[in-house]
Amino acid sequence: MIEYHEARRAVAARAKPLPAESVALAAALGRSLARDVVARRPVPPFAKATMDGYALRAADVRLAGPHRPAELEVIGDLPAGRVRRGAVGPGQALRIMTGAPLPARADAVVMVEDTEPAGDRVRIRRAVRRGENVGAAGEDLARGERVLQRGSLLGPAAVGILASLGLASVRAVRRPRLAIIATGDEIVEPGTEPGPGRIWNSNGHALTALARQAGAEAFYLGIARDRAASLRRRLQAARSADILVLSGGVSVGDYDLVKEGLRSFGVRTVFSEVRIKPGKPAFFGVRGRQLVFGLPGNPTSALVTFHLFVRPAIEAMLRRPGPDLRVGRAILGSALTLKPGRLHFLRGILAGTGPALRVEPFPDQQSGVLKSMLRSQVLIVVPAAAARVPKGRVVDILRLD
Repeated sequence: MIEYHEARRAVAARAKPLPAESVALAAALGRSLARDVVARRPVPPFAKATMDGYALRAADVRLAGPHRPAELEVIGDLPAGRVRRGAVGPGQALRIMTGAPLPARADAVVMVEDTEPAGDRVRIRRAVRRGENVGAAGEDLARGERVLQRGSLLGPAAVGILASLGLASVRAVRRPRLAIIATGDEIVEPGTEPGPGRIWNSNGHALTALARQAGAEAFYLGIARDRAASLRRRLQAARSADILVLSGGVSVGDYDLVKEGLRSFGVRTVFSEVRIKPGKPAFFGVRGRQLVFGLPGNPTSALVTFHLFVRPAIEAMLRRPGPDLRVGRAILGSALTLKPGRLHFLRGILAGTGPALRVEPFPDQQSGVLKSMLRSQVLIVVPAAAARVPKGRVVDILRLD
């Protein structure tokens, strides 16, 4: 049995960054950038009108007002997507639409609401300053500006930024291929009748969803029954995966065949027990470059250990900087009484709207209570030596979102 931080270091040392690949912009959401993105040109590339109105020289309307409008000659119309070749001269105005490039020598746009047509002229009823209602060239992005950093997770705004730079594709880190196998004779797939003594399999589907949420390309290989041949078939199907995750069968019972099956498959054990609760029987090994995790069969234990060990491995392979779990502190809302000896990760619910973050332990911490993960946003970290933690104590938390 090893300590938690030692186990994390063992995983981190073996989770190697994956190579980059070209990804179409339409498929870039949620991907990790493989290299910095630098603006090759300013955005926008030209000064443009930000309102419908008239482009003009601010000096020509400096004395304009509701009772003494300035009257200017209208020299044409400029819709968005067109360019005006000629300049706006003294006493002239150009009718302009939002997004159209500002013509030469014009330095402001007066809103159409502050104007009145007068044949081939226009009356301006309000003075404007230079630059008013004008978007400057490069006001969003300057040429040479580093826009996105390597390792950034591409969200909708980042995809929009890439499009504004004219990029049809981007270099992103390849998603780790992650295979998931549930084990046990006692589980059946949803959609079938479980029969006496059996339950529906939640781990396979929850872990697949967690892996996809973390950025992996996850595929679920079904249930391996408590027979060596059944496990062997699924292990063979997972040979090409970067990460293999199994749930159940990693304890010491007569029917817990996973560890022996993994050894026969060529997996070298790195650790097989961690001094934590829940999740003591968590297993980690390697087969070549493949990382292999054996997680407990109890639903909550499986999800907690995925967050603690598998997710950091995915983050490292995706070259994402920093830990995947956000570390913080909060005030404990209820006293805790625990059996010392293992580092505890208790499901917790964030509460309170004041300046201090408060956390309430979920009432039922049994490892089979999956709804505790549904309703909890954090894990409360309690040191192994602690037998009692009083209400009001500041505790460490790991955010699960």
